[in-house]
Amino acid sequence: MAHGSRNPEALRTVTALLDRVRALRPGLPVRLGHIELNRPLLTDTLAALRGEAVLVPLLLGRGYHVKQDIPDVAAAAPHLRVLIAAPLGPDPLLAEALHTRLTEAGWSADTGRTAETGRLADIGRTAETGRLADVSRLPEAGRAPETGRAPETGRAPETGRAPETGRAPETGRPTTAGRAIQTGLRAQTGLRAETGPPAQPQPRPRPPAPAPHTAGVVLAAAGSRDPDAALDTARAAALLGARLGGVPVLPGYASGSGPTVSEAVRTLTALGHDRIAVASYFTAPGRFATECAEAAPGVVAAPLGAHPAVARLVLHRYEQALASAPLSHPAATVGV
Repeated sequence: MAHGSRNPEALRTVTALLDRVRALRPGLPVRLGHIELNRPLLTDTLAALRGEAVLVPLLLGRGYHVKQDIPDVAAAAPHLRVLIAAPLGPDPLLAEALHTRLTEAGWSADTGRTAETGRLADIGRTAETGRLADVSRLPEAGRAPETGRAPETGRAPETGRAPETGRAPETGRPTTAGRAIQTGLRAQTGLRAETGPPAQPQPRPRPPAPAPHTAGVVLAAAGSRDPDAALDTARAAALLGARLGGVPVLPGYASGSGPTVSEAVRTLTALGHDRIAVASYFTAPGRFATECAEAAPGVVAAPLGAHPAVARLVLHRYEQALASAPLSHPAATVGV
């Protein structure tokens, strides 16, 4: 079951997805039905069927259509035994498809460092030197701060000279490197003697220089006033962020009560992200997808469309519905 759109590309996209599903399961009869705006309508598709059917919503989360419209249409077809599958989203397969669409649009996170985690980008270069950054070393080429010890030797700052203890070294006898001078007081190797002035607080190491760019993504979705729909979209954003290796992903909506795409972009910008892309969390092109794309500051991905991962997910939802309440024979998958 698809929603339907006045955009002619929507019907072509959904039809292409149908073809992928049929190719994956040649023996399974597949039919299409729309809630509105496109033919065939779901009511007409169900009226033409007999026996049993599984409705797989081509919708990306819970909301009014899933909770109200689809059960109402199924109830209006008493001649059928109907199972209703879960909506497609959220699911890792959709994160796979979203990642592909972002890559196809030319977006890459290779030069990004996320502001929240401070993780180095793949190129790992500091702005000042162009050399590979090493967060395990202190700044200034890995030199230790001046604490009274020579770097990595445990020796006094000037090898062969006694530490400043207030007493002259034993005349005519060189100091043995790495050993304390026998001054009559116990000295600590590599440290200022206990009789010297108190140690001064050492400056803290400076943090590594940030990478020159930071990446962020807005997941553009249709939106709904149903809180379950918002939870589903937030979960989809988290799955996409994990798929992108930790890049922050914020939802932005074309309707409903959540933040708009423009507001989500401003939020990421305020957090220091200057390479922001928009991922289109829509099954097919349509009015909402177009409006969200127009709010994108840079790269904007195409809708999910007939991606192979989406076709696999359709069949996965079909099989889940059958597992919950098996039918007597392979059913028509309506509304793919």
